[in-house]
Amino acid sequence: MTKEDDYILIIDDSTTNQVLMEALLQEEGFNVQSASNAAEAYSIIQRRKPKLILLDLLMPQVSGIECLKQFKSNESTVDIPVIVVSAVNSAEYKEACSKLGALDYYTKPIEISKFIQRVGQMLTNKY
Repeated sequence: MTKEDDYILIIDDSTTNQVLMEALLQEEGFNVQSASNAAEAYSIIQRRKPKLILLDLLMPQVSGIECLKQFKSNESTVDIPVIVVSAVNSAEYKEACSKLGALDYYTKPIEISKFIQRVGQMLTNKY
């Protein structure tokens, strides 16, 4: 990333997934921060807005779908690009996320090279 303040926010309730995604992205030179749930994510975003959000769908309390709805209906977060990264491989979920404003949807396990390329595109505003 070009600016020191730019970062990717990973929202996933699995610590294992957070650590793996952080390691993968940091190895590529990206600045990364993680949140385990929607409340933690909003707290982080209030302090510093991310350049990109990577969002899991299956989370307790507030689902990823609900979290996406909240992001895209809030004036302060509506313009943050979101990529869904989920174990859910469903055309219905993919369509719902797209309609809600997610720019991409990756099913776990992800194809790393394509995923890293897409993240890079998002960060340079080449959606």
